[in-house]
Amino acid sequence: MSEKRNKVEETEVRVVPYESNWSVLFAEEAQDIKDAISDIVISIEHFGSTSVQGLDAKPIVDILVGTQPGILPTVAHIEALAKLNYEFLGEDGRRPGRYFFRKRELNQFNISIVPFDGDLWRDNLLFRDYLRTHPDEAKRYAGIKKEAAQTASNSLLEYQNLKRSFVDMIKERARAWQNNTGQ
Repeated sequence: MSEKRNKVEETEVRVVPYESNWSVLFAEEAQDIKDAISDIVISIEHFGSTSVQGLDAKPIVDILVGTQPGILPTVAHIEALAKLNYEFLGEDGRRPGRYFFRKRELNQFNISIVPFDGDLWRDNLLFRDYLRTHPDEAKRYAGIKKEAAQTASNSLLEYQNLKRSFVDMIKERARAWQNNTGQ
């Protein structure tokens, strides 16, 4: 697993202008994922920067799969996703309860399998929804992402670390927004 993790962490990082086809790619891929592992899927959402219209992003569509709490991907689920060319990278060490898969082809995807309506589910969708409704914050985030990608062009881990304080600040603002608006 650590060999896979190192391979992920030492990946070229590039941020590109928003592409309108990301939502179409999500919809098509989400259906394939649902068909492959329908017995554990409660809901599938497009999240991450590619889900925010106009936001520059790494050209990798992030897919959030919500399952019943306590349901983990089995060997059968891993094999079903492997048939769709997904590589299983295991449980995220920084975010326990998140199981990570990636597909690296012409169109690239990440799948995060998490408990539906748990903290990881809610936090990721709140972050997305906040950026969708606050274009000035999304624009600032794009600038942070571009700067981080230039500084850490060959290290995903360093790229993530360079964005972390801004992301944490946005999460706090999103929670306050949610509390004030009842979102």
